[in-house]
Amino acid sequence: MKKLLILLFTLATLTSVIAQNEPSATNPESGEVTLYPAVAVPQFSLYEIYCTGNPLYMSLITLCLVGIFLAAWKMPSRVKELGLLALVIGICGFLIGVFQANSVLMQAGDISPAVISGGLRAAVIAPIWGLIVYGISLLIRMVQKPKTI
Repeated sequence: MKKLLILLFTLATLTSVIAQNEPSATNPESGEVTLYPAVAVPQFSLYEIYCTGNPLYMSLITLCLVGIFLAAWKMPSRVKELGLLALVIGICGFLIGVFQANSVLMQAGDISPAVISGGLRAAVIAPIWGLIVYGISLLIRMVQKPKTI
């Protein structure tokens, strides 16, 4: 526990140092200083991403994540299966989203590539969340699985 607190404190300190010491460039002729941001700040919140990725599928995947943590405590043999279920739900959400987008595109006719790109971005959010949950389930499974030599 003590090592974890030291690690978290070190990470917080490093993050604040990086944020304060932004890289810059000085123009030798005019002496003008241009600051470059060290870390790109996203322009959207996690809640907006959650709502963009179809709240139904995102909620089901999140319920799988909660189930994984409960299964890790009560039924460790089901952790991997719940993670796989989250991945399958994410892929199904992607396929249904692409199908719905294609039906709208067929009705609309001429659509700009930016609109298509935005639709694909929204459709990919649920599978990415499903993949993250599946990865978490695999990590929990690896930690719980006894080593055999």
